[in-house]
Amino acid sequence: MNPLSIMPQQINRKAIVTVSSIMGGAGIVFDSLRITFDVQKTNEKKVQNKAKISIYNLSDESFNWFTKKNMAISLMVGWGENADNLLFYGEIVRALKEKKDADWIVNIESGDATKAYKNASVSKSYPEQTPHNAVFTDATKELFKGNIIKGVKGVFATSNTFKKGFTAHGSATKVIDDILTINNYEWQIHNGILEIQKKGVTNNIVKLSSASGLIGSPEVTSTGIKATCLLQPEIAPMQKLYLDSIYLKGLFTPTKVTHTGDTHEGRWETTFETDERTVL
Repeated sequence: MNPLSIMPQQINRKAIVTVSSIMGGAGIVFDSLRITFDVQKTNEKKVQNKAKISIYNLSDESFNWFTKKNMAISLMVGWGENADNLLFYGEIVRALKEKKDADWIVNIESGDATKAYKNASVSKSYPEQTPHNAVFTDATKELFKGNIIKGVKGVFATSNTFKKGFTAHGSATKVIDDILTINNYEWQIHNGILEIQKKGVTNNIVKLSSASGLIGSPEVTSTGIKATCLLQPEIAPMQKLYLDSIYLKGLFTPTKVTHTGDTHEGRWETTFETDERTVL
């Protein structure tokens, strides 16, 4: 997405929700109704990304899709006729229907790779000189079972070995975190994908100024920096961004991101926080 094209397009908000089995296959698409959302993403390793999505005036038949077992929801956003930016993908945890004034609203709660944090586990002992890559691969395989995750983005490359052997026991995400941390890597599960990268790596950088959607001035908090901009789906934890405001300029890495929107009115924004108070 070209950030420079965002501002004049705020009046042409577009959101598309697709519901399908977590195993894949045919789904159902909702693209012409009022949709609101609150998506929260974080780099905390024990906290999954979550979304609350509401759809107005669905038929009873359509609502039944949200109450089936093992269903996933994806939220695409954009402007005008296009909504080709994936903002969230996750398993449906709960779906409830409520009456508000003249509208019937379906409220959906979803978690990104819920089973990765709750169910995927590893229990295996490794002999002396086992490569760290081998343990990482085994833990990752557990996340692929039952389509808990859909893929891996990034490459984990190290020549380190466990000289005295190693026992992997417990949560697969905890094992992955341990292996990557000691090798100076960072990771997240983002929209169903396990993303990994070497710490300090700077690839694509989101450049944010008043001309590209920054709202007001970034706030210096007790823990870091907090800023709000017009909705930008590409802003996520581990995604570095360059802030260019009157009072603050520099490269930062978000630790918490919240995307909030309503296709009909109100907010259509991204708010992010960092734990950095000085520029990188």
